[in-house]
Amino acid sequence: MTNQQTAKTQSIEANGTKFAYRLFGLTNGTPLVFLQHFRGTMDHWDPALINPLAKTRPIFLIDNSGVGKSSGQVPDTFGEWAANIVAVVKALSINEIDLLGFSMGGMVAQLVALDYPGLVRRLILAGTGPSVGEGLEQAPEWAFKTLATASSEEENESGFLKTFYSLTDEKQTLGKTWWERINEKTEDRSDYVGPEGTQHQINSIMHWMTPGNSPHSYDRLGDLRIPVFVAADILVPTENSIMLWK
Repeated sequence: MTNQQTAKTQSIEANGTKFAYRLFGLTNGTPLVFLQHFRGTMDHWDPALINPLAKTRPIFLIDNSGVGKSSGQVPDTFGEWAANIVAVVKALSINEIDLLGFSMGGMVAQLVALDYPGLVRRLILAGTGPSVGEGLEQAPEWAFKTLATASSEEENESGFLKTFYSLTDEKQTLGKTWWERINEKTEDRSDYVGPEGTQHQINSIMHWMTPGNSPHSYDRLGDLRIPVFVAADILVPTENSIMLWK
């Protein structure tokens, strides 16, 4: 069976953009769509997560516009990101999805579920938080700057290990093993988002965290009528995950 390391990249036109995606795993069932973290592409998902799931259901990985092998420019709002994902899903005649958003991808996932009711059957929000609102905490500024400014392979590895894993020897060793896994695929591979795309991603985050901007999620999350699983991590403050749950 095709897995994370061997899945072939396909493409489809939607919203005037050529989107790169990989659809693999079982051919029947509801696809599980993955939305990636800050600066990441579909090549940066962990095979230890993806491959066991691919044995049980269809897996759908995608690069949004301006990311990885997709054409176009990175949007400046998560509302545009969400619209792109929905356009691709509809172009492929997929009527229902399960959706997992990690970190920044979780912010996009919230809007997909809120703005396109009936499309998302189940929602997983991992290491993420709602738009600006009372009771939220800011992520450590050093962590954000570390990820935003990394350019070389060594800087990227160091930055993600420091922000995704606790700084104990045990956790850093686990992180290095993770880094080796996500780099097992060497052909048909994309690098992390470059400086220009990174700035547009930062623009989206700033828009998300600025009061009065739309679309937002903070005071709309109670409108969701689907099962939602919330998982915390060490980069996004745990209090923000708790606010999602509330």
